[in-house]
Amino acid sequence: MKQIIIAAIAMLLPGLLSAGELQTLKMKIDGMTCGQCEDKVKKQLASLCKEITIDLERGEGVCRHEALITTDQILSEANKTGFKTSKLN
Repeated sequence: MKQIIIAAIAMLLPGLLSAGELQTLKMKIDGMTCGQCEDKVKKQLASLCKEITIDLERGEGVCRHEALITTDQILSEANKTGFKTSKLN
């Protein structure tokens, strides 16, 4: 039984360790025109991004998020604001 538990922990450990590492997603956010637009995007992404910065003039955003959260999840959530959001290279 002890060996099974140790094997299970060994399998889960790499995922748990990488879960705390932050990844960076750069996004193009079309249609934002004011501070309220910026606030709307920040509020929508607050549950997924540990840190988020928006450059209103450039229509871009940067989301720092845990590795377990996918780019698609973030973009899908951002698109719920009504602003077309896509990944920047």
